[in-house]
Amino acid sequence: MKLIFNYILYAILGIFAFQQCTDSTTKKHYKGLVISQEQQASWIRNFNPLIPSGSARWPTSAGIYEPLMIYNSMKGEYIPWLAVKHEWNVGNDVLKLDIRKDVSWSDGAPFLGKDVVFTFNLLKEFPAFDVRALWSYLESVKLLNEYEVEFTFSSIYVPGLDAIVGQTIVPEHIWSKVEDPIKYTNPNPVGTGPYTEILKFQKQVWELGKNPNYWQSGKPKVEQLTFPAFPTNVQATYALINGEVDWAGNFIPAIDRIFVDKNPENHHYWFPRAGGSIFLYPNTTKKHLDNKAFRKAISYSIDRELIAKVAMYDYTVPADITALSEGMSRWRENKKRKENWNIFNRDKAISILDSLKYSFSNNKALYDNNEITFEIIVVSGWSDWIRAAQIISRNLKDIGINASVRTYDFGTWFSKLQTGDFDLAIAWAEKGNTPYNLYRGLMSQKLVKPIGEVSALNWHRYGNADIDVLCQQYEKTSSQSAIKDIIFKMQDIFIENLPAIPLFSEPSWGEYNTSRFTNFPNEQNPYAQLSPNNVPENLLVLIELEPVK
Repeated sequence: MKLIFNYILYAILGIFAFQQCTDSTTKKHYKGLVISQEQQASWIRNFNPLIPSGSARWPTSAGIYEPLMIYNSMKGEYIPWLAVKHEWNVGNDVLKLDIRKDVSWSDGAPFLGKDVVFTFNLLKEFPAFDVRALWSYLESVKLLNEYEVEFTFSSIYVPGLDAIVGQTIVPEHIWSKVEDPIKYTNPNPVGTGPYTEILKFQKQVWELGKNPNYWQSGKPKVEQLTFPAFPTNVQATYALINGEVDWAGNFIPAIDRIFVDKNPENHHYWFPRAGGSIFLYPNTTKKHLDNKAFRKAISYSIDRELIAKVAMYDYTVPADITALSEGMSRWRENKKRKENWNIFNRDKAISILDSLKYSFSNNKALYDNNEITFEIIVVSGWSDWIRAAQIISRNLKDIGINASVRTYDFGTWFSKLQTGDFDLAIAWAEKGNTPYNLYRGLMSQKLVKPIGEVSALNWHRYGNADIDVLCQQYEKTSSQSAIKDIIFKMQDIFIENLPAIPLFSEPSWGEYNTSRFTNFPNEQNPYAQLSPNNVPENLLVLIELEPVK
């Protein structure tokens, strides 16, 4: 009943929001392109591009600063950026990057290869910055000349290209003087990106202006970006449908009725399922959740069709058993499998618990006469995930497991996720140009950190030695047939062990309003993903937007 009540309540709120915005005669108009990407009650002035995701303001790492190259997920190719070319040696253990010439930092200083070398050595000196474990396979990074940088690998790791060229670069002449880069909030950033000037910073709104020395001539065409603070999805939605936001990456229920019908000429959205899957992460250090059969019982108990329909408003589909979304469907191995734990089957879930010697009393599953209780953590304000968690909670109750839903602000939630301070959590997974990053991030023993220590990827603390062997094989080959065979073997291990429970394909949320700005990517012009959430691909959008004339 609670789930149905919440669903009806949210629908009523949506209708109210629509009517309220339709009848509104006064609208708040900000200068510049107004963006809703982060949900925060108030802003904290932090522009450190090297700290783990979630603390620095968007678009610090891809807007104020820039990477060496950008992987365009819609075209399946790398776009040269601060680096114009990469080249491997014959043995695939030395990578050379040619750095773009005639690029300046926003303070006018020249951008050079030494800035690249400095940045990578900073990651080595401060491992907390090295969230993708670059120095686990790098031996050295050295300057060949002003515009050539050489990366020597301690062990062959061909996939390292993705992490290396995706690294945000900082200026040596600024950061070499910073006493504690970890604690540095970088309040007045100096970057190479299209937007670098902090025009105003207040708790409820901040403004970002153009880089006076941007290297792409004539870009960006939009003079200013504005970021109002919206604590929740609902408030961000109100502002979007009321014409106060130009570009957003929010979940919106009944979007055609709530958003598009308000202004069909200018209100648009595009949700390509080009991302990964959203998972329910079980903390595998916890009792019960450390058992793969128990995890499969949980998975069988989850009604993914209901989640897709009620929580996600049919914007997406239930997750595939491989955890690969439609954008990665070419990597799915099509074969008959002995089990199908991604199909809703309450009886099968109870049967597994029974085989594991769980007893049942008053519709509760007991182990050693103790009730099983968990907490599912979700970000407050993320209404789609909250409703998904509520459905899962109800599903688990139906097999005797008490799983309550607990919401936290993003920063607290992400900290709990990274340090392993949770039972169950809904979250995303690592992406890349192949499923390698996904499966490595979910199952590599090398990425497992002790509880309490920050983990950039393997939040659920699951490691599999066979995955590390396959990773080593993958890292040394450029053969496409060998790569595909390795990925299929990783899939089998994932399906057999279910280290994390895939729920649904992750839509790439993106909405835009063309009344003041235009040239957003869409289904007819898919030059990049529309969503501002897709970093650093959002950079491809920032430089192409232009004011309506």
